[in-house]
Amino acid sequence: MLSAHSFAGGYYNPSIDAYDPETGLYYKSVESEKKSGFLSSGTRAIVNLYIYNPDTDEGKYLFPKQENFQVVALLFETAVEDGQVKYHSDYSSPVKNNHGVPDRKPKTKMLVLTRNVETERETFYFAEKDGSKLEAVKSITSSDNWHVDVKNSVVRIVSQKGLDISVDSFSW
Repeated sequence: MLSAHSFAGGYYNPSIDAYDPETGLYYKSVESEKKSGFLSSGTRAIVNLYIYNPDTDEGKYLFPKQENFQVVALLFETAVEDGQVKYHSDYSSPVKNNHGVPDRKPKTKMLVLTRNVETERETFYFAEKDGSKLEAVKSITSSDNWHVDVKNSVVRIVSQKGLDISVDSFSW
C-alpha cells in the first residue's frame, strides 16, 4: 500500500500488474500519460483499476472515468501465515503491528486510496476483491499519515497540527 509519504521517499512505481492468489483475479492499473506531479513518475499516474476475472473472461473498472483523479494505494490480503498477514504490494506498504495474528482466511475486501489532484483530498474506499460493493469510507488531507494496524484490524490516521497529534481509526 502506498501513502503520499512513500512517494517522496522514491518507493512509488506507478503501475499495478498482479494476480490475487486467493481469488485468481487479475488487477491492472489504468495509467494516464497526461497527469504529472508528485504522485507520478514523469507524466504517468494511475487513474483507475481494471479487475479481470479469468474464470468468466470478464473485466470491469473499479471507478468511473474521472478528471483530476488518481489511485495512490491498493492493498489486499493474500494469505495469513505464521502469525502475519501477507499483502499484495508492488511498493512500500504502511503496514504495522503485523505479528501474532490468529490463523484465518484473508479478508475478501480491498482497501483503495484515491487522490483528488485539485483539492489534494485523499479518500479511502473499500470494495470486495471483485470490485463490487465499492464504498467511500473516510477522507483525509495529503499531509496526514496513515497505516494499517493489522493486529487490531483498523486503518489508523495520524494528523499533526502545530504541536498537537490526533489519532483517528476505522475498522477494516
